[in-house]
Amino acid sequence: MDTRAALRALCASAALFIGLAQAAGSPPDFAAAEAGRAIAKVEEATQHAYDEALAALDAATKQAPGDIGLAVSRCRFLQFYGDPEGVRWISGAEDALASCTQQLRERWPNAPQVALFEMETLFGEEAATRGEALLKVADQWPAPPRRELLSQTSMGHEFNDNPERAGELALMAVRMGDVSRTGAAAQYLVNQKKLDEAADLLAKAAPSENPMDVAGRVKAALALPDPKAGLAELRRKPELMEYVDHEVAARAYLRAGDFASAQRVLKNVCIKCEATRSLKFEAAMGARDYAGAAKLVDLTDRPNFAGHLSRFATLAMAAPLTLVSPTMLPGLAICLAWLLLLLLAPGVVLVPAHYRGLARRLKGKVSEPMFPAIGLKRAWYGAAVALIVPMVVLMLVRPEAMADLFSGNAAASAQMFRAFLIAEITALVFVVPALVGMTRRQFLGDRTALRTWWIVLLMWGALIALGWVLAVVQTWMGVNLETAQTRMVAAMVEGGEELGGPMLTLLILALIGPVFEEVVFRGLMLGGLSRHISFGWANALQALGFAAMHDDPPRFLYYFAMGLFGGWLVKRTGSLAPTIALHVLNNAVAVGVLLGVG
Repeated sequence: MDTRAALRALCASAALFIGLAQAAGSPPDFAAAEAGRAIAKVEEATQHAYDEALAALDAATKQAPGDIGLAVSRCRFLQFYGDPEGVRWISGAEDALASCTQQLRERWPNAPQVALFEMETLFGEEAATRGEALLKVADQWPAPPRRELLSQTSMGHEFNDNPERAGELALMAVRMGDVSRTGAAAQYLVNQKKLDEAADLLAKAAPSENPMDVAGRVKAALALPDPKAGLAELRRKPELMEYVDHEVAARAYLRAGDFASAQRVLKNVCIKCEATRSLKFEAAMGARDYAGAAKLVDLTDRPNFAGHLSRFATLAMAAPLTLVSPTMLPGLAICLAWLLLLLLAPGVVLVPAHYRGLARRLKGKVSEPMFPAIGLKRAWYGAAVALIVPMVVLMLVRPEAMADLFSGNAAASAQMFRAFLIAEITALVFVVPALVGMTRRQFLGDRTALRTWWIVLLMWGALIALGWVLAVVQTWMGVNLETAQTRMVAAMVEGGEELGGPMLTLLILALIGPVFEEVVFRGLMLGGLSRHISFGWANALQALGFAAMHDDPPRFLYYFAMGLFGGWLVKRTGSLAPTIALHVLNNAVAVGVLLGVG
């Protein structure tokens, strides 16, 4: 370093030291005083600029007194500074705004521009109500203000939690050229299952400058068949991506197979939120980050047990070695304990029945078995199959379905229906060995069984009457008739229709299911119990188990009656055919009604 440079550095250091010393020696209120003067200066400049702008607007309106647009612009300017709760509030602007608005009403009471300006001050229900009233008289409005009215009314309904009407009006606005409501319009079409129209609308729409609309477009695109549609919408306006919800953006990346980007987006998002945790798990699984996925499993989290169980099963199937990880070991122990409990559960009924049978035989009372080949061991086996096999198969085929079972929030899908179909068929195959020794007559019946067709119809009519009475009484009492069981059946019907149509839906829900349940309850359970206790008790116990298995409290008596009727038919005919016919008829009508409603 030369001499001049050294001297310059020394002088600069000295000046800095002197400046700091002077600042330290200033009065304590020096900084506050300077800040106050600066604020006052800015406020003075703001007031001066406001006065100049208002004077210019006043001069313009005097020169063109009939210009509605200019008059509205003056009021809108005052509105910007007239909000007492706003950051840019200026004294006097609020009173000036009230006067300006009153002048608009008096001079142009029916002008679209005035009506739209007044709507800008409304929100939610008020905006929706005012907009709907204007729509009734806006048929003769020019296209631009009518389009704006549709858009504003749509937003009012959206904030008033009326998405269907909001989407309907948004679609009308978009078809008139409004780009800002494309997301809401596309979501409306998606909800109406008009996916092709929604895809076409998004593809032809110009890019939006509205952050809310960009987010809405991405969300709507996620429901389209094209897995990359959401990502395409996300990338149309890169500068607005920060306004898109992190979870929505992550779903777009996940659907497109970009798991690394999904992990990046979710990195600092709430880990304790169940929805976010599921997305992080999906991203980790897609990226084959099994160690990271294992950290998102916690079966001790009781409020979110269903979601953790689904993640546990998914990870266990994909990477069995993770079962020894600290977070997975408790899950493994819980699952094994749960399976053991299900295996032993039939003993609660069957073990007492065995000892009751011993006591009856000591007194010389010998029960007449329904089916000589069926005993308590086979009854236990059949009940264990019914409790365990479907659950294990679902865990292997589609772990997500386990969350539906535990949460009761079944989502209709062809994949879920396929999983349940496999589970039912597998369970039916597993139960077949317990039926060895039963005769053809005990399955298909004979002429005696055929002659009971009128009894089957009579019992079916009684069940319908009972179901109607229960529904009327419980509705009158305010009982919620929707349960996890009814939601699951509705989802299964919709998923089956999506996968293979009505016939496949009827096959699984109205044939395979009833055959399996009748074999287990009226065949194995009733057959095993009737060897040891009286028919009355055996029939009541199997019917009780049948009703409990359906987990549908409002219709418990209905299922119990069906179980009793089925047991009585077996007793009368010595065959499973009539009770299977009753069950199939019942389920076929129920599924038919749901298919018709859908």
